[in-house]
Amino acid sequence: MQTVQKTLDKQVMSLLDEDQKIVFLKTLLFLSQADGKVDDTEVVFIKKMAQKYKVENVKKIFENVNEPSLLEELKSIESRRVALELIKQLFILGHCDKDLGVEEILFINHAADVLNVSPQKVEEIGRFVVDSLILAEQSKIIFEEN
Repeated sequence: MQTVQKTLDKQVMSLLDEDQKIVFLKTLLFLSQADGKVDDTEVVFIKKMAQKYKVENVKKIFENVNEPSLLEELKSIESRRVALELIKQLFILGHCDKDLGVEEILFINHAADVLNVSPQKVEEIGRFVVDSLILAEQSKIIFEEN
């Protein structure tokens, strides 16, 4: 989760209004549930993100939501930069448990479709995230970090 937290761009989040921030964070939470369970650290992470980005109505993030209604809410995100950042964050979150599952990939593709992000761009972002994670691991080995 720390990887997501460190890479979530403040400038990008500043482009969002309250409702859009809720949708952004709700989308991350939804992906974390794609494998059928939500880890406590994921809930803590979402709450910290809500606090960090000054989301007033945190309870809205945790409202029970289904994929079609969430995808409808995603249409409120009109900024291309925000859409690309969200796809990146979804990939990072999906890789947190070292296993990006089929359900997660399908959801990312559905979200990308609603956000008008092409399959080619989604693939590019996915490769970028994997390359970044590999570099981070290599850095730990090279610099003898635990």
